[in-house]
Amino acid sequence: MNQGSNTWWNIKNALRSTCGDELDRLLNQSTVSYDGMLEIATDEAAFPKLCEYYPVIEAVADDVAGIRVKLRNISTVPMGTETESLQLVLGYANVAEAIIRPESIAAVPSYLLRFIPYVGSAPVLIAIALRQAFYRAFQDDGLDNVFPKSGDTVTVNVAALLRSLGGVISRAKFFRLFKEGKLDWFATRSEAEHTFKDGRIHRLPNTYQYKGLLLTPGDASDLLAWLQDHGIQDNPVDALTEALRTSRDQILQFPYRTPASAELVITHAASVHEVVSIALDGQVLNSVLAGICDSLSSHLIRPESFLAIPWYWFRKVLPELGDDLGALYLMCKNCCYVDWAHGQDRNTFWVPGGLKTLQAWIGSVSLPKRIPQKDPTKRGRPRSDDIKDNSEYVRSWRDEKRELISHYLCRIETRRSDSGLDWQLEVNDTQLTASDHQIQDAVYHFINDCARMDDLDKLQSLLSDKNASSLLQKSSYFLNHSSFCNYETLVNTGICNSDTLEPHEISYFDTLVRSIICHFDTLVRQNICNFDTVINILYKLKNTLLSIKYKQPPDTALKISDFLQETDQSELTDQVVEAYYSNNCWDIEQILNRINPVLSKQIQQRFESESFVSWLIYGCLTPGIKSPMSFAVSRALESGLDAGGAALRLANLPPKELSQQLWQAKVRLEAGYLGDGFLTSTLASDLSHFLKIEENTSGKLFLIQRLIDALGIKVN
Repeated sequence: MNQGSNTWWNIKNALRSTCGDELDRLLNQSTVSYDGMLEIATDEAAFPKLCEYYPVIEAVADDVAGIRVKLRNISTVPMGTETESLQLVLGYANVAEAIIRPESIAAVPSYLLRFIPYVGSAPVLIAIALRQAFYRAFQDDGLDNVFPKSGDTVTVNVAALLRSLGGVISRAKFFRLFKEGKLDWFATRSEAEHTFKDGRIHRLPNTYQYKGLLLTPGDASDLLAWLQDHGIQDNPVDALTEALRTSRDQILQFPYRTPASAELVITHAASVHEVVSIALDGQVLNSVLAGICDSLSSHLIRPESFLAIPWYWFRKVLPELGDDLGALYLMCKNCCYVDWAHGQDRNTFWVPGGLKTLQAWIGSVSLPKRIPQKDPTKRGRPRSDDIKDNSEYVRSWRDEKRELISHYLCRIETRRSDSGLDWQLEVNDTQLTASDHQIQDAVYHFINDCARMDDLDKLQSLLSDKNASSLLQKSSYFLNHSSFCNYETLVNTGICNSDTLEPHEISYFDTLVRSIICHFDTLVRQNICNFDTVINILYKLKNTLLSIKYKQPPDTALKISDFLQETDQSELTDQVVEAYYSNNCWDIEQILNRINPVLSKQIQQRFESESFVSWLIYGCLTPGIKSPMSFAVSRALESGLDAGGAALRLANLPPKELSQQLWQAKVRLEAGYLGDGFLTSTLASDLSHFLKIEENTSGKLFLIQRLIDALGIKVN
């Protein structure tokens, strides 16, 4: 949750004191996230009860933090005859993707960037953030509100809005820009409203009204001049129709129109309707002209044209670049494109006039001079060994800024033209910041160490387990944002019970905790990251980098061959001498010795041993079934049939043969066999039918061990 653990902690404390333990238990079972609104997601069982508390949750969240709340139901989808849920978890191919989250983007209207030369970078960045707030507020309305329309209103939490921009704009600057009128072209702020609560007057959050995309003063002036040149006063319909058929670059100036490029006839942002009315000497537009103006507005502004920028860039990169340089990067990024039709992408473009044009774009004389050349040897003046301390500080600062900017903008070539000295700029995509590069390196070192210690199986198994992964996140989130604790501490603080995890899972849990502390404690102490950040990255990578499917196994070939030389194959299988069978038939009484005697007697009276064992095999080898014995008893009594298929074929094998081959499969898995090499010819197809669901060795070994324990198989 990006809103911060302290905020959610304060909200939970207020709810606990108001509603008691029942709501607190429901919230502990839910997943909380923040992206403009506080979202609480829970499963189908708890969702109706949580909805009963929604009015209280919404009121408390507004009082404590001034944020809005929505609930989400994590629905389930039936699969086959079992009641299972289809849960789609977003995964990532590498660590950089897990940090950047390229699917979480802000859709920046391309035309909005044309306002920067007129009002500056900060108002446009705020307008971008406000537009996202409008989008979130109306996204539940479906396709009718893909983008906000003129007249839409939304209540915005200013602090959250500015945090989405990485804090590059202060709260004081935000309100000063509104007071100066620089945001009036994008949105207007309604008058402050108040409410009485507990005998006190409380000011309600500010409400903003969206104005829609208007033409910049320069574009409005250019459109007016074009319409006048094409006889709009003589025949308005023909002139407007001709404008619709004309390419935009013949009406407007590209890539950007600046205030100094020509005299402005219109000095404010104006709609196409207003420009046409001015061209017709203030005449009121009839329905035909108004309809054509709507189409012309879409033709010139292109409201569906967006620049997709990851939110990571706004929250991490923008504060380092600064608002002016960040806005210049967006303007340059908008001049590039991705050509999916021919597979030819362009990340370079020519700027006519070079330095002077860029200065006019961003309204700064010094800022464009920081854009470095791509060749590092051509950056800056020759160094001098004897310099003053102050000069050394300034030089280091310039070098750092130049290095940072070079990751996003570079000058790669120049040429002479009628506009002067043109610059060719190279524009790069979003990259990790220096601090996140350290996190990336630390994660890769951690994964490599896990692979070296053969712990990837345990790590993936633990992260795939719902209870374990939830406890990993709570171990750093609910106790202290910068600390990490083992399982025993979670039990003592009441976050979980001692029987939440199995003993072997507790061992994996504590091993992982110690390893994470060893690798990331230094970064946490330096405030580069938090432990919950590391857990989130590992969780997103659990099915990619942590998968051992393509990992070279440990070199155990020599050990296996030595083992087989000392004991031949028959000796290996002859080691299995005990199981719950006698006289070549499974002993159901022994298998059921731990369940209710009444149920055990019913099973023995109604079913052949192979029929019940088929359900037990099915339950033990199915990952989604947590209690195979209970499952086998209930399914057998309810259906009155056997499990059929591969499970029945395995149950019909002679007990001694099945026991020996299951034990042999376990030994081979522990020895490091790849693929289906651990399966013998008798079991290969039927056992593989169940085990192919589990891609990692630890998962397969766990399922086989479950069946071995249920059937009482052991060596002498």
